[in-house]
Amino acid sequence: MNEMQQSQNGGVVLSTQRMVPTVQRFGDRDIEVTFLGNNTFGQPTWILWNAREPYLIGILRQGRIGFTFEQRTSQGVMLHEDISLTRLQRAIGA
Repeated sequence: MNEMQQSQNGGVVLSTQRMVPTVQRFGDRDIEVTFLGNNTFGQPTWILWNAREPYLIGILRQGRIGFTFEQRTSQGVMLHEDISLTRLQRAIGA
């Protein structure tokens, strides 16, 4: 069963427990977030799914400056580089 995680101020809390999905609130949307581990560059990586319908939203990885989010859209893949979790939460929650 998934668990809902939110920080005290309503922000996203990314779990680092490998392969255990959690449900996060992004604005008015519930997003399933699963930590995959570190990629070949040593960056922590998560996959984001729609919690209500089975479709991929994107892949999130943490770099030295910020996060990189590869988002699946109807137009193809959009790449958002060096963004904060707050910015990601606003973009996905809209």
